Amino acid sequence: MDLKLRAAAAVVRALPPFVGSRVRTSALRAAGLRIGTTSTFWDLPTFIGDVSALHIGEFCGFNAGCMFDLEGQLFIDDHVSVGHEVLFLTRLSERGGGVKAAPVRIGPGAWIGARATILPGVTIGEGAVIGASVVVDKDVPAQTLVMGQQRISLAKWRTSGGKS
Repeated sequence: MDLKLRAAAAVVRALPPFVGSRVRTSALRAAGLRIGTTSTFWDLPTFIGDVSALHIGEFCGFNAGCMFDLEGQLFIDDHVSVGHEVLFLTRLSERGGGVKAAPVRIGPGAWIGARATILPGVTIGEGAVIGASVVVDKDVPAQTLVMGQQRISLAKWRTSGGKS
């Protein structure tokens, strides 16, 4: 973690979770993170790697306990909601001990449930909903609900009156 980020963390660490989210997010922005001016962090997240690899759009909300592994690029588009303790991983371990970075992209309007894990190289489409504790290991199309291994088209579900 670089010096600016450590200083920002020291300033806001005394704030309890869910208090002072705008101050916390402003401090992270001042430390050099690219975070949209209307996005907020409800608690101080954990960053591993190069924070310049993180790009967060506007009107995003991040709950307590999030972790960002920033070996590769992580793009979070506008209007994304992130639950408690979500893990964003951009690092792949290869056979023989090597590490390879793979970018992650979260589309606009996506919702990510508590304790979900987003694996490297994944793209989550616009308006997709990821259920709690789901491990996302492959791309999720736009307007898709993922619960465990089940994927449901939200567009079809909405037009069928909620019947699957």
